Amino acid sequence: MNIVLLNMEEAASGRLPVDDHRAKHILEVLGITLGGRFYIGVIGGKRGLATIQALDEKYISWSVEWVEEMQKSLPWVLLVGLPRPQTARKILQDVSSLGVQGIHFFVTEKGDPAYAQSSLWRDGEAEALLLKGAGQAFSTLVPSLAVHSSLTEAIVAVGKNAYGQETKVFLDIYEAEVALDAAVREASAALVAVGPERGWSEKERGLLRQHGYVGAHMGERVLRVETACVAAGAVVLAAMGVWKRHQL
Repeated sequence: MNIVLLNMEEAASGRLPVDDHRAKHILEVLGITLGGRFYIGVIGGKRGLATIQALDEKYISWSVEWVEEMQKSLPWVLLVGLPRPQTARKILQDVSSLGVQGIHFFVTEKGDPAYAQSSLWRDGEAEALLLKGAGQAFSTLVPSLAVHSSLTEAIVAVGKNAYGQETKVFLDIYEAEVALDAAVREASAALVAVGPERGWSEKERGLLRQHGYVGAHMGERVLRVETACVAAGAVVLAAMGVWKRHQL
């Protein structure tokens, strides 16, 4: 991790138990000791540079020089047909690093509904992967996460929290109407739907179009779901000009 992420209570306390995985990372992986410095951030909040002030057999404690500038969220949301848990793990971490604002997984007609029963979604593992991805990206902004029982449910949920002027696209190499970069070029925000491992059903295609989504492609190659999610995010952010508007 490139920044240690804490909740508000942890940040206020200014310390962590030495057996916490983040403390172990600081001490064992980064090799930082008394007087050393590392970056710290409050989830959803500000970042700062911490200096270790005390270290004993129970706690690592620090002081922080906070940077007041808040990060800006990137205006895109991802909908994904629920894949196998091992694939979902890759998507959670990698797309969080890329800066998605929210990830909505949903059960599909061609997919296995048993994927939604994985321990990944019950034991906090998914949330931990989102934090890991944000930390890798030196960001305090962690995507929201939801798992829906159907595409309809996902579309409704996203619609309640969307921007109002967003461009809506779904990736479909077989029935795409436009290239992805052209579809979202200079848009102010985007909702991007990626199909399941076995592809969209005709009913799902119709439902997406009914709700204003346009079929888009990224060329003629058929990609794995996790690859498509990351590639689509990169294309969308570049085409929308977001990286130009969010300069460091």
